[in-house]
Amino acid sequence: MNLLELLATVLSVIAVSSYFLSGACFWKNREWWGYALAIVGWVANLGIFVKNWYINGYPPFASMYQVLSDISLLFVLLMALILWLRPEHKWIAPYFCFGAMVPLIGTVFMDRNMRWSLMPALRSPYFVPHVFSYVLSYALCAVAFLICVIGLFQKRNRERYEDATVLILRIAFPFMTLGLLLGALWADQVWGNYWMWDIKEVWSLITASLYLCYFHARRAEKLKKFAPLFCILGFAALIFTFLCVNVLPDSGGSMHTYT
Repeated sequence: MNLLELLATVLSVIAVSSYFLSGACFWKNREWWGYALAIVGWVANLGIFVKNWYINGYPPFASMYQVLSDISLLFVLLMALILWLRPEHKWIAPYFCFGAMVPLIGTVFMDRNMRWSLMPALRSPYFVPHVFSYVLSYALCAVAFLICVIGLFQKRNRERYEDATVLILRIAFPFMTLGLLLGALWADQVWGNYWMWDIKEVWSLITASLYLCYFHARRAEKLKKFAPLFCILGFAALIFTFLCVNVLPDSGGSMHTYT
């Protein structure tokens, strides 16, 4: 284990531990400790981001290891944004902190010193905004999914969980849509066609469509009871798009495969 890999391991342990303790403090209404530990975890997470950028020489959004690290980095920033916009929803802070742990735990089992050369297609001005839009929306959708599922088991204050889910997805969906549009522009630039029916493109469209169904169900009184179902199906499609598409038998022909 070289020095950079050891540094990445230490930073991951610090970040995961801090995020967990921060979530526990928020859960116990010890807000100042929660904020302090969230900042500690975020700074350690930022160190991983900087390390990844340093060893690769480009913004670290290309490999699965890099993207998982970036998703964790965004959780705390998104939590701060939402609590600033809607301070009455401070009760959702633990979900963001606990959510930030999960991708980082996954990176522990990956090569933390991974150098990943950019293929020519990735050397595009669309590269960073496209991936960043999706990473941001995926982090928000993960928290919305947690809150939605837990809200289904609440006999009291269920409306509070529903309102928080809608709030978070209203922020997430424009970024998801932006990622889809930027991806189409990028595809036209690189492959000469806005839509190639690539397996990842198709599942990205399915994911966005399911979240559109969620918003439609929320506005239609007769369909409102199905809104949580569309939120859950949307997140299931998101996970399939993000993680599972790459391991399908016919994924070798996909132009979006990365490790």
